[in-house]
Parts: sequence; structure tokens; C-alpha cells
Amino acid sequence: MPHRETREVREGMPTKQASKKPTVMSKRSSTRERKAPQRFRPSASEMPSWLETMLHDIALKTVASSSLPFEASALAALEEALEPLLGELCKKALQRALADGRDEITIDDIQAVTKTVTAAKKK
Repeated sequence: MPHRETREVREGMPTKQASKKPTVMSKRSSTRERKAPQRFRPSASEMPSWLETMLHDIALKTVASSSLPFEASALAALEEALEPLLGELCKKALQRALADGRDEITIDDIQAVTKTVTAAKKK
């Protein structure tokens, strides 16, 4: 008898035929180009591990100095935001070092570039 009770309950529910998907597919109407999201990284980062560690340490110090709580995903987003900034800083510091006839970046190069960037932001 329990089998019949279950059957009575199912009689009022929609059948599988009523919930079938349409067989005709519509065309894509958007003219936007399909592209990967900005955060998409197809492989592990191309950055050296020491640089990744430095980014992680900078992000952790920033979070530790903040009075607001941070979630793990916010820390990861902060690291991703710092990556291009640090890359640009290193690129400009290397240009300065090469202009001085050196192949390696010194702390003076990084400080000079940082000072230039912060002075430009104040204007």
C-alpha cells in the first residue's frame, strides 16, 4: 500500500514531458567578444617564487596593520593587485640602474622610483 500513496502524490506533480527543454537552440545575440576574465591565470604564475613570497609578505603586513578584518579571498585579491604594481616598480628601478651603468637593482633605485611615484601622486 505505501507504493500507491506515493503514486497518488506524484499524480499532481508535473510529468517529465512537461519539463522538457526546447529542442531549438537560439543564436547568440551579443556582439561582445568572448574573452577570459582579468583574474584568469591559465597556469601557475610566471613569477619567481621569491617574488611571490615577497608579495605575500607585503600583503600580510598590510592586513596586519589594518584595523579591519580581512578574509582569505581579500588577501588573495590584495596579492593580485600588488603584483603589477611591484612589477612596474622593479621595471622602473631596473631602468634607473641601467642608466647608472649597473645590471642589478639596489635599494636606492627602488627608493628613488618610489619617491618619484609618490611625488607625482601628490600633484
